[in-house]
Amino acid sequence: MSGSVAEAATQGVADLHDLVAGIERQLDDWAAATTAWITATGKLTGTAIDKSIRPAVQAMLAAEGSLLAGAGFVAATGALGPERSYIAWWQGEDLERVDALANFSPQSTSRYVKAEWFRVPVETGLPHVTGPYIDLLCTDEYVLTFTHPVFDGGTIAGIVGLDVLAQTLERLGMPLLRRIGTRAALVNADGRTIVATAPDIEAGDIVAPAAGATVHPVGRALRIFSDTVAL
Repeated sequence: MSGSVAEAATQGVADLHDLVAGIERQLDDWAAATTAWITATGKLTGTAIDKSIRPAVQAMLAAEGSLLAGAGFVAATGALGPERSYIAWWQGEDLERVDALANFSPQSTSRYVKAEWFRVPVETGLPHVTGPYIDLLCTDEYVLTFTHPVFDGGTIAGIVGLDVLAQTLERLGMPLLRRIGTRAALVNADGRTIVATAPDIEAGDIVAPAAGATVHPVGRALRIFSDTVAL
């Protein structure tokens, strides 16, 4: 690999890492602000949650250059009362609320509290990224959901999360991956493809690094394979 090609590949890795890390920093900042709000507000109610979370989501989705398709908060079971959860999540330019009726039905809410993007950060106390997966509850498109626990004292009060369409990462990430290789791929922790330059690999495919490929960490949990084989 010539010096100029190697430099382009190195820059492509750095730029893609910065892209993903930027989403994670936005999530970290929002989680810290939400934790501070929960600590200060005392007892959580649905009305209080909506009044705090909706303006934050609106500002993030409307921000210039926003990568987000949706965002919101889901309360941990019991945070609003015995066996109660609460979802405050919006998507799109019109700020469409996601399944508000779930807040009145424990059976509906269980769909959220059992989902990976909610369950893992609640169980581990750590941020998590889920996907790409087809978001049947919201967008009906391939999406990645970045989630982060929020706290009330030492207790997890719920999660905040950001939805990013896989298509958005493809649009921004494909030119960067092309600097790295003709079969480069951005993958999740399980080796599931988010975007790849190889024409035979699509979002959601399980892949592995080819022999001799380099593997680069991207953000907290994603990786770049410089050369990829489908499994």
